[in-house]
Amino acid sequence: MKAISSKTVLIIGAGNMGISFIHALIRNKFTHKKILVLEPKPSKELLNLSKKKKLVLIKKQEDFQNLIPDIVLLAVKPNQLKGLFSLNLINLTKKSVILSIIAGKKTSTLRKLTNQNYNIVRSMTNTPISVGMGSSVVYFDKKTTPKAKKLSKQFFSLVGQVVEVGRESQIDSFTAIFGSGPAYVYFFIETLTKIALKNGFKLSDQMIIHLFLGAVLLMVNKKEHPKILRQKVTSKGGTTDAAIKSLLSSNKFYDILNKAIIKAKKRSKELASIAT
Repeated sequence: MKAISSKTVLIIGAGNMGISFIHALIRNKFTHKKILVLEPKPSKELLNLSKKKKLVLIKKQEDFQNLIPDIVLLAVKPNQLKGLFSLNLINLTKKSVILSIIAGKKTSTLRKLTNQNYNIVRSMTNTPISVGMGSSVVYFDKKTTPKAKKLSKQFFSLVGQVVEVGRESQIDSFTAIFGSGPAYVYFFIETLTKIALKNGFKLSDQMIIHLFLGAVLLMVNKKEHPKILRQKVTSKGGTTDAAIKSLLSSNKFYDILNKAIIKAKKRSKELASIAT
């Protein structure tokens, strides 16, 4: 990955995801001069990080001063895309590989905004990228250049697992399952923590996190399907059996989770209609 770390990366939009990528680039030994951040309203966290790591923080496009990036990561919200690509930004990035993790925005829309840049790759990822455990997906259409394909895979490989999909519509499914996935995990931990606290465990937050870490590490080390591991814990007629049967009754747990993911997928598609 030595070649990719020599590239100059411009991150446009430093919200939660943008900040996660900044941390990931720093962890992967990108020098401060190679990390450019365009954020008109920098958060306190970004300001502190920029000062500590001497990052190139740009608040206005006019301040670019011919800083030409090799890779551009679009990490703004869907409603912030409109008007983003000024003539100046289009000229500065015309030879850049542009990676978009903007929910709902199709490749055709991005090409139109960038004056038909064929180095654009529509992609999606999730926040565990900041600890090198991200799940990412990339989509290439017939016009995507070999350069864009190569660099996009190298870039996302820096922060975890990357998978190529054959249909652009799969981006919406990925967003709903994996992009939003960490929130589902956190919500489940949050709920189980409340139940444990209610049952008198004052250190329930630490205990539940340890429970999840232990279960995941066991699954990784054993290299067994989660269903097999679940069955090993579940003695017939025992306490776990009673709980699992309640969750499995009438596909209750599956239906609740599947319904939530369908709603997330629908929202991802709706975001495509936001004016750009």
